Amino acid sequence: MKISKNLLSTVAALCVVSAGTAQAATFVLTDTGGAAVGTQARAGFDIAAAYWSSVLKDNVTINLNVGFSALGTGILGQTGSARSLLSMTQAYTALNNDRTSALDNLAVASLRPLGTSTSVTGAGAVSAITNNFANRTNATNGYTDLSTRIDNDGSVNNSTVAVTKASAKALGATVDVNGNAITNTGADGSITFSNLFSFDFNPTDGIEANSFDFIGVAIHEIGHALGFVSGVDSYDARTSPGQTAAGNLTSLEDFVVMSQLDLFRYSSAGNLDWSTQNVPYFSIDGGATQLFGDSRFSTGTLNGDGRQASHWKDSAAGVPQLGILDPTSGRGQMQEITALDLAAFDAIGWNVSFDVLANSGYRYSTADAYRAFAVAVPEPATWGMMILGFGMIGGVARRRNTKASFA
Repeated sequence: MKISKNLLSTVAALCVVSAGTAQAATFVLTDTGGAAVGTQARAGFDIAAAYWSSVLKDNVTINLNVGFSALGTGILGQTGSARSLLSMTQAYTALNNDRTSALDNLAVASLRPLGTSTSVTGAGAVSAITNNFANRTNATNGYTDLSTRIDNDGSVNNSTVAVTKASAKALGATVDVNGNAITNTGADGSITFSNLFSFDFNPTDGIEANSFDFIGVAIHEIGHALGFVSGVDSYDARTSPGQTAAGNLTSLEDFVVMSQLDLFRYSSAGNLDWSTQNVPYFSIDGGATQLFGDSRFSTGTLNGDGRQASHWKDSAAGVPQLGILDPTSGRGQMQEITALDLAAFDAIGWNVSFDVLANSGYRYSTADAYRAFAVAVPEPATWGMMILGFGMIGGVARRRNTKASFA
């Protein structure tokens, strides 16, 4: 069966090379307006890219379009990622071949066994808990889906993986599920920040009370382009009003949505969980434990906890975030990258520069990144901007007290 799906691609222009060294991920940034070399926006993007280059040792080049301009009313920012489709068997093989760490070895050994695909010739399929669209109820603001089912029919959604183009490079994937070459040219992702909100570019003296941490949000957004995405958001979106329950269930089976991160999304031992219900978490031991004690994911904006599933569980105000991929950011809040963040990237195919399992207490602030990687950053330290967005979806920010959501 030939697998087809409309995927967002972005168009690249010639660009300037950001930070990168031998045996490290190199980032090539293309200004799409407002982020030219010499601007604060570009300096912030360069620091964010340099951080990722310092911890990811895959010898690949990641092409990102970056911009800083006015967006629609209430939209703080948006990010798009090019995707490639792999069969589940291809994804398992690539993860196995890419093992370089103790974490990789445990994660790959604990992948759920593959059954037989009914839709992709010669490929395997996994079983997972998903939403039960046939039992939805019609709520005031659209459909509500509060029940789950075991999806083990071997159809397209069980048999294929949608990986960002950047993570396909890290995995060494060169051919997609249809046998077509995965090209390394063009943009791997596109990030646009709104210039209508206050943003602090220099975190070394703290983040100003009315501003957001630019470098932290840039690291966050690049992280999505690198592969921290979840198909659960696509499941959640299939509950939109106007579509019949049966129609949604049918289309869901033939809809390629899952990412390789979703191969480590569990709600109990042995049970992958791609629903918007239950309490999903990141696990590298087949769901037996949450990594580092608390590795919960968000569950979806429509039928889940109100936060996009391509993030860690939202931390309460004043409580340290599980990682930089938290779904919200507060005014005056400095962001931190944690061992949990890097463990996820290690598991999905990136080569991390140190043993994450042996350094579970790792926390690296954006002030640390600024001190390590900033060059001549122009003053003032704050510009009017803030971003949100990930994957293929741009969104409208929602404020909760002094926090804003990544959408």
